[in-house]
Parts: sequence; structure tokens; C-alpha cells
Amino acid sequence: MNKIIIFSLIAISVILFGIFGYLSYSEAEEHEDEHSVEIEGKDVGDLTVQEIADLWEIDSEVLLFRIVNEFNLEKNYNVNSVLEDIREEYKFSPAQVKDIAEEIKQEGLQNE
Repeated sequence: MNKIIIFSLIAISVILFGIFGYLSYSEAEEHEDEHSVEIEGKDVGDLTVQEIADLWEIDSEVLLFRIVNEFNLEKNYNVNSVLEDIREEYKFSPAQVKDIAEEIKQEGLQNE
């Protein structure tokens, strides 16, 4: 009887450690995906390229260039173009623009 109790306690401990380990790993991994600017993708869509660049403290012309190239856009846009208007040509996700802005910011930090 005591062996069964001891075995059960060991099994429960292993399961609990596994759950806590997984939750800790998931939380750390989730944190890595965060951007330096906390804003919802739907809110990014309402901003101009300049406003997005200002939030990330990056060059707006570089951001515009990267957006146009990333999505092979053919119309003429400028830094005062609203992201939702740009998305009329190609329905990319505003989250993708957040990723591009973050990449530009990280590239700038690495060059300092």
C-alpha cells in the first residue's frame, strides 16, 4: 500500500513539474514574439506610415520602402499614406508591418 502511495506521489510530482516547465517555456517563448511597441494590429491599420515609423522610432522612408518591396506594391505611396489605404492594393496583415518595423528597429540597434 505504501509503495502505491509513494509511486502516486512521484507520478503527480513529475506531472506537475512538467506542466510548470511547459508553462514557463511557453511564457518565455511568447515574450520573445512581442514587439518593442505594444499596439494591436487593427490599430496599426489606421495609422500612416509616418506614424508607425514614429512609434518604432525608425526612418519612415525606410519603412515605406520595405513595405512596398515586401508586398510587391505597384501604386505610388508616401509616408503620409494610411496603412489601410495601402492594403487596398494587397491585403497583407498589419501584424506583418509591425514585424517589418521591428526588424528595421533591431537592424538600427545592431548598427549603433
